[in-house]
Amino acid sequence: MQTQPARRKFLKTGCLTTAAIGITLCAGGTLAATYQPAVDMPSAAYGENIMTDRILVTYASKAGSTAEVAARIGETLAARGLPVDVLPIGKVKDLAPYRQVILGSAVRISSPLPEAVKFVEANQAALQQKSFSAFLVCMTMKDDNEETRKTVSAYVEPIRALVKPASEGLFAGVIDPSKVNLLDKMAIKMIKAPIGDFRQWDQITAWAENLA
Repeated sequence: MQTQPARRKFLKTGCLTTAAIGITLCAGGTLAATYQPAVDMPSAAYGENIMTDRILVTYASKAGSTAEVAARIGETLAARGLPVDVLPIGKVKDLAPYRQVILGSAVRISSPLPEAVKFVEANQAALQQKSFSAFLVCMTMKDDNEETRKTVSAYVEPIRALVKPASEGLFAGVIDPSKVNLLDKMAIKMIKAPIGDFRQWDQITAWAENLA
């Protein structure tokens, strides 16, 4: 069993971060250490014949777990007969077809990924005119309690400062060393992060159903 100081250390780091690691790598080592294994970033469309008043589930994912959560949310909404697009942030070109936008992001260094915040900044005016919700996927939520919810809820603030979400989902994530680069693997070892998939799919599905 982890000691209380170790648990505090884990919570303080929020989610996996490599920023605090100091490492000297020689000739070509930096490139090898930061090489990111290929990660599937799925796209999907449901109700293709409906071109307007659609729902967009878009996401920023580092190692794929947030992408899989976004896919599940899209599937849950589609099962209700709703027209849904699931897209990585980089593939979203226009918000005009959408009446509702659901944004998901992994968390690094106690913040959503930069591309998620930039997406909200770039589309702030449009998002303020639509139903907008956001979810974060973060290993701090492995222990889902009042303390961790308060901690992870604070990570949503860069998004709230731009557009306040009507609903916020806070979900545990995955640590799979095979899907991260060498620096991240070193960070996992350094903070003794738990290995495995800690997502609560019933919780994720219930949140999506409430959005429907």
